Amino acid sequence: MKPVISVFFDGLKPESLAAMPFLNALPHQRRLETVLGYSVTCHASMYTGVYPDRHGLWFLWQRAAATSPFAWIRRMALLQRLDCLPVWMLVHRLSARRTALSAYWGIPRLYNLPLRYWPEIDVAEKRYWDEDGYLPGCPTIFERLRQGGVTYEVVGMVRHEIATSRLVAAHRFAAPLDWHYLFIGDVDALSHHATQSDPAVLAQLTEFDAIVAARCAEMERLAGGYELVVWSDHGHVPLRQKIDLYSLFRRGGDRLERYLHIVDTNFARFWPRDEVERCRILLALANVPNGHWLTPAELRREHVAMPDNRYGELIFYLDAGSAFSRTIFGFGLRQKSIHGYLPSHPDCDGVFLSTVPIAADVARVRLVDIQPSLLALLGQPVPPGLDGQVIWS
Repeated sequence: MKPVISVFFDGLKPESLAAMPFLNALPHQRRLETVLGYSVTCHASMYTGVYPDRHGLWFLWQRAAATSPFAWIRRMALLQRLDCLPVWMLVHRLSARRTALSAYWGIPRLYNLPLRYWPEIDVAEKRYWDEDGYLPGCPTIFERLRQGGVTYEVVGMVRHEIATSRLVAAHRFAAPLDWHYLFIGDVDALSHHATQSDPAVLAQLTEFDAIVAARCAEMERLAGGYELVVWSDHGHVPLRQKIDLYSLFRRGGDRLERYLHIVDTNFARFWPRDEVERCRILLALANVPNGHWLTPAELRREHVAMPDNRYGELIFYLDAGSAFSRTIFGFGLRQKSIHGYLPSHPDCDGVFLSTVPIAADVARVRLVDIQPSLLALLGQPVPPGLDGQVIWS
């Protein structure tokens, strides 16, 4: 069996392949359908082969007071009234020291959320993607390969590292293994700060293409051949509109800070205490352009209907091209392109490329197809009950 090289590009959109001649020449190509959400749910879906409503990860932050790393500030009444950036940074630093998480993101910094709500929330992702027990009951591709005795290495998938292409560029294959997984996360960060049509970004994509070509040439010399599988988790959509939800509430004579909420890039999630709060929240967002409240039917259709309301009791969604400017992640000053929109939007598609023939009836590869397809390619049994399928002809 030939060694398999897999390359993951975070956020690469199909149209950008024009700047990547080596990869664009691969014989088998499909657009890839993402899932509704951000990286936390994309990685969980592609590594487990099941959708978010089964693996349980949708957003990075969830409501979970019992396990919150910020529970200690409940006893600090004075501290909770000092809502400002320096205090947020201090509380985050102290909390991160008290809580050791091995997850890729750890405990990210929080912004704009009033301190009195911090003890109500917790990080949803606790462990690193390739750890045993990453998602109990949903074994990842890494766990299944270890169980099957498959030899593999992971290059570039390093916590808190953005410029992972340099790690892949510096790597040298010691010997052919069954699977070599190369992780290039730079594309997403570059796209957020520019767009994938920016000439400087396109130039860097050409460099990334050359890095992959060099690693493949190296494997050709070592093993006499290889199979190559390349994919991304989503595309990128240029921003046309930014909405400050805090200002919107103030203009309506209300304050967003009154309500337990989390504002993500293009989602606003609420946990109203009573029917009065619910009505006020619904009214405040009634006329927000290019957005709507997600319905139960939409949640089921997108495989994100959860068994409880930890990710939000009311969830407002901004459609493609729009984003909130003040979020739990920051102030959005440098954001020029984002993702997280409905998978049906064509600009949200990722890429899937391969030297291995893809079945003719597979119009688009799905993120959940990654695990079963890699298992089959590596000669491993594909467990029943996955949401994904083997895509090879």
